[in-house]
This record gives sequence, structure tokens and C-alpha cells, in this order.
Amino acid sequence: MIHTSVHSVDNPAEPSDLTVAVSVAQKMIAAYGVVDSGDIFAYAQAHGALTESLRILLRAVGAEPDEQDSVRRSVDRAFPTVAAFLADERGERR
Repeated sequence: MIHTSVHSVDNPAEPSDLTVAVSVAQKMIAAYGVVDSGDIFAYAQAHGALTESLRILLRAVGAEPDEQDSVRRSVDRAFPTVAAFLADERGERR
């Protein structure tokens, strides 16, 4: 039996994670790459979409950031007093 890299229409090759991630990133940039500077909702929407596309791309190449660290930084920004207290409890100096 001869194997080729060409797949029939009935059995198309499933794209790699990287191929899908690149496609998502390209679509997100096309949709959200330019935002009206006066529209804060559009900025927020674009930021979320582009952040998620980067996360998908990083996951596809095995370089996704540590979620725990991301959550901690988010809490630190939202609640600086609590973050300082917790850092002191862990023995970290800020």
C-alpha cells in the first residue's frame, strides 16, 4: 500500500494545534487590530480577544503562562493591600 500526504475529502487531515492557533490569531487581528480610540468598550473587547488569541497561540507551542501566576498578578492589581499582606505572610518583601 502506498501512503501519501494527500488526504481524501472524506477523510481530511486534522489541522495541528499550531495551525489552528495561527488561524485564530490572524482572524482576531483582522477583527480587532484597529480600534476607534473613543470607544472604550471596543478597546476592552479587543484586549480580551487579542489576549485570548495569544493564550491559544502560546498553548499551541507549549509556552502557555502559568495560570496560578496570572491569577496572583490579577488579584495583586485589584487588591494591593491584600496582596501586600499575603506577601508579608509568605515572607516576601515588596
